[in-house]
Amino acid sequence: MPLKLTKEQIVQLAPDEASVKAAKGLATTSKWSVRQFSDRCIWGHCQGSGKNPYQTAVDITDIAFKCSCPSRKFPCKHALGLLFLYESHADGFEQADEPDWVKSWLDKRAVRAEKKEKPGTEAAPVDEEAKAKRLAKRHQNVMEGMADLEVWMKDLLRNGLANVPERAYSVFEAMAKRMVDAQAPGLAARLRAMADIDYGAESWKHELTDKLSKLFMVISAYRNVDRLPADWQDEIRTQVGFSQSRDMVLGGEPLVDRWLVLGKRSQTANGLTTDSYWFYGEHSGRCALYLSFSVPGSIADAGWVPGCVYDGSMCYYPGAGTNRRALPKELILVDGRVVPAFCADLSQAALRYRQHATENPLAEDIPLLVSDVLLAGSGGACCLVDMAGNAVPLVVSDEMRIDVLAISGGKPFCAFVLANDGRWRLVAMWYNNEYHTWRDEHN
Repeated sequence: MPLKLTKEQIVQLAPDEASVKAAKGLATTSKWSVRQFSDRCIWGHCQGSGKNPYQTAVDITDIAFKCSCPSRKFPCKHALGLLFLYESHADGFEQADEPDWVKSWLDKRAVRAEKKEKPGTEAAPVDEEAKAKRLAKRHQNVMEGMADLEVWMKDLLRNGLANVPERAYSVFEAMAKRMVDAQAPGLAARLRAMADIDYGAESWKHELTDKLSKLFMVISAYRNVDRLPADWQDEIRTQVGFSQSRDMVLGGEPLVDRWLVLGKRSQTANGLTTDSYWFYGEHSGRCALYLSFSVPGSIADAGWVPGCVYDGSMCYYPGAGTNRRALPKELILVDGRVVPAFCADLSQAALRYRQHATENPLAEDIPLLVSDVLLAGSGGACCLVDMAGNAVPLVVSDEMRIDVLAISGGKPFCAFVLANDGRWRLVAMWYNNEYHTWRDEHN
């Protein structure tokens, strides 16, 4: 039978809580006149308000959805309901040959995936002279933008940071737009991240000065980029916002492994949704970050499920450090379990953090795995504490805190966190070797 997802993993696929609630209402055999499966798909017919039932299918080998309903949500409640039904009543599904509408859809997906994985071989000839002129013009634009940015930063510090919290958006957004005009979107993203700091927390001064100092480091490094080692040239240009072609990245040396999806985070800004997926390689012990971008009305190009395992390879973008952005290549969903190698305590995790920060001082959201920890704190403050009494401030919502205590019963658990200097964010946990995570959305 096809691979089954857990209820928690299905929830992670939903576009919103309303879809989850509606889907659970459809997860009953009486709603589905057809319930069938093959080695690569499950499908069914769900009776709606119209005369004809909706035809719904889910590709289980590479999570994807198809439904004849008119819903603009993706996946729709029917696809989620089919998954919930299969999770709870798999024995109620009949193995069958794929009908034409299912087979045609899956075959087309396979062809598109094959084309996507292969670097282009028939690209039009590149006009090197014109390309050089475009790069020179963009470099000039970036340098002029950076000059304005440096003046702005000096004025900000000269006037003091005390009044930043009450006007954070206006302070940073105008300069972020200037960086977009200067063709430096990476710098714009750093400025907008400063506007998103929690200025109600005591740590805002530390976070803001840390981000400002890293922004200044990027500016200084770019002005001397030609003197840097090759990996740092790639890193700094990426930080500024110069893109690297997909074909070039996929043409690099792949790292073959069995990959666990550690977690996912969605962020929406200026109409662009960015889905961040963190992977962990079972044999290499390396982490990888995959970014998927989508605009309103479009469908995200990735459907990796947190807690699931995929066989295949990652092609890392050139840059500094080991935990870098990567492109998945020929990943296949498999029925298996990967238990990561955890740091024994927070001291070891902090050492691992310092090692990664030394490799790349510009890195943010460094992935860390640590075992035998507890949640502690009072009021609005929360910490992650190990058995030796070491503690680190933790970003965790009230809902997550309650869930962690309900799952663990106050006993030690293993955690996946994204670490920044002085403040870590909980993404997922393991208790009794069972994986748990939460929808993490920031708009």
